[in-house]
Amino acid sequence: MSTSNNALTLKQILLGISDSLNEAQNHLRNVKPYDEFGRPNTLYTLPYLDFNLQVEAEFEKETSTEPTSAVAGRTAALTHTRSYQKGYARSLAFKPVANTTTDTKETNKVTSTISGRFIAVVPNEGLPQMIINATPKVTSNIHIYDIDVEVFNAAGEKISDALVEFNYNQQKTELLNPSATLNHGTSFLSVSEIRTDVNGKAKTQVQVDSVDFTNGNILIIEVNVGNVLTKISIQK
Repeated sequence: MSTSNNALTLKQILLGISDSLNEAQNHLRNVKPYDEFGRPNTLYTLPYLDFNLQVEAEFEKETSTEPTSAVAGRTAALTHTRSYQKGYARSLAFKPVANTTTDTKETNKVTSTISGRFIAVVPNEGLPQMIINATPKVTSNIHIYDIDVEVFNAAGEKISDALVEFNYNQQKTELLNPSATLNHGTSFLSVSEIRTDVNGKAKTQVQVDSVDFTNGNILIIEVNVGNVLTKISIQK
């Protein structure tokens, strides 16, 4: 088995374990706290999962050799001598030498044991989940939009001094407008990165491409704070 096949197989095994673990955890999480008679159900969780994998890699090397005597015999047969006496040709006959080859196969096996642990990680490090509320608003210029952003968590607390990033997603825009020829001239007028104020708010301006916008195409803007992302669309 080659090294690439080993790596691919190991990847599939680990992904299979993680997928099964997620499915089991989701099933346990969705168990109702009470049964049909109002009695509390026993609830379980999977804080971690230890695993041991034994992986065997097999490497084969094949060689083919030909005896030296056979090569010499065939060479001699090609260099025979003829002599002529009394008008008759005298020839020297040779017995053919069998062309024998020897094939050898060398096999090496390497056995490895891989141990690990899948650990359940609380989303957002146990803190309330962050939420981004982004809204595009028209201005006096039909090609310029204000983008108002509010950042808060699931507990309703406003997140101040959070770095908000704005990006025009060219790839998503093309996917939503498959038959259109786009200029992709959409850009941000002020800054594409800004921090929220004490009220968890931030604002920037985006100037949409006039041709793309006039043709009725859907333009996608992404707003993210760290790994929390939301998307908004702008269309005529």
